[in-house]
Amino acid sequence: MHRFTRTILVVTLPMLLFFAQSAPAAETLNADQVRALFSGKTIEYQHERLGFKFVVYHAPDGSLRGTREGQLMSELQWSVNEQGELCIAYGGKNRCQPIMKDNGVYKKYTVGKDGQKKTVVTYQRFIEGNPNNF
Repeated sequence: MHRFTRTILVVTLPMLLFFAQSAPAAETLNADQVRALFSGKTIEYQHERLGFKFVVYHAPDGSLRGTREGQLMSELQWSVNEQGELCIAYGGKNRCQPIMKDNGVYKKYTVGKDGQKKTVVTYQRFIEGNPNNF
């Protein structure tokens, strides 16, 4: 091994190991964590695939009210299943997806056929209560 290559390895390898260990791993939330995060909160988020921005209130009674791109939405229902997935009932279906915290950012994701996590929603703000009176 050349002296230069060895020097580069000696200098960069410890830095790479430090940054690999210091980056927090993405964590999938459990049912209690999801309920605590969403219940009684107004949440601003971006739907990644559709590009829409939402502001919605997750009432403790399971109702979900708010706006999509500034337009009032019809009332929906939300819940959390035993697997800890956030479930939204609309269009006659109840769609449930896991929530994760990735580097301090909360995201709703789906797992593709290839086993990879794909972000569906990125949550920008969690506000206590219903300040918009939805």
